Amino acid sequence: MTSVDLDRLAATLDAVAEAEILPRWRNLDDGDIREKTGPNDLVTVADEAAERLLAEELPALYPGSVVIGEESVERDRSLLKKIEGEAPVWIVDPVDGTKNFAEGKDRFCVMVALTHRGETIAAAIHQPVDKRTAVAAKGEGAWMLQQGNRHRLEVAPAAALDAVEGSFNFRFFPETVRSGIRQRANEVLGDRHYRRGCAGYDYIQLATGRWHYAVYWKNMPWDHAPGLLIHAEAGGYAARIDGRPYRPAELHGGIIAAADEHGWQQIRERVIGDMTDT
Repeated sequence: MTSVDLDRLAATLDAVAEAEILPRWRNLDDGDIREKTGPNDLVTVADEAAERLLAEELPALYPGSVVIGEESVERDRSLLKKIEGEAPVWIVDPVDGTKNFAEGKDRFCVMVALTHRGETIAAAIHQPVDKRTAVAAKGEGAWMLQQGNRHRLEVAPAAALDAVEGSFNFRFFPETVRSGIRQRANEVLGDRHYRRGCAGYDYIQLATGRWHYAVYWKNMPWDHAPGLLIHAEAGGYAARIDGRPYRPAELHGGIIAAADEHGWQQIRERVIGDMTDT
């Protein structure tokens, strides 16, 4: 069992959002937003300020822990090596869904995962506008905290592929397979696959039983380590596309998250198909 106080963790994320994120929501000047790799990859002053504050606050929640975040890794990619080191590591996405945030949409989150020796042991996804936080600790279940109440999270019941809904992020799949995967997704899943621009939102949809699956190719640890622990503790099944277990330090191999292992296999076989040449 982990000794992380999940209520205190949720309160910390809420306080950071109130101090550094929500005052800037729908209140950004042009100079407050810049592109990183392109127009769909943005950073704002809210991302940077929230990450700085989280780096100050999180170590107090777990003795000996250190913090790495999306924006600090942007400046120094070698920080990723800390994930498999001896010290516990908080992995931070200060504003997940930055493009949505910059456009004034409400679909953005604050996400953190605590890892130790490469394994995720605690996680939280905070939705600042809704003022609710999904939390989990390894082996202890997943919970939604809101307005002083908490309820246990559970993934959706297993369902056939002609009835499931979820998130399918085609963008970063290799060009050699992307069009085939998209075509099979349309044939097998119909129009029940969505792209919302916020992995934290996707994982909350999964953990609350509203969606059945999510598929990604790109997998930076701040986007997936928090959500995959919450999803697993809510009863879900996830693995790399080749079947290997997820490890936050591994940045290649794609991810399928599903309500159960059979659903995972169905998406892998009927939608993803053969990727041996990638």
